[in-house]
Amino acid sequence: MKQAVIVQHSGSLRQLLARVRRSSFLRDDSGVTAIEYGLIAALIAVVIIGAVQLVGQDLNGVFTTIGNEL
Repeated sequence: MKQAVIVQHSGSLRQLLARVRRSSFLRDDSGVTAIEYGLIAALIAVVIIGAVQLVGQDLNGVFTTIGNEL
């Protein structure tokens, strides 16, 4: 939700617009949440890949043993 910025005009229009842009830019945090979720998803993916690699080799050995026993 955008809020109106009320600034006292004491300089040129260019300075006023620059001040408004800076204040809106510094308060806008809508992209931060998406980046945080992306980092969390990447971390979860790395953990899953690591777990599958560790357990996958042992599980392959178990299935090979079961197959040979049958």
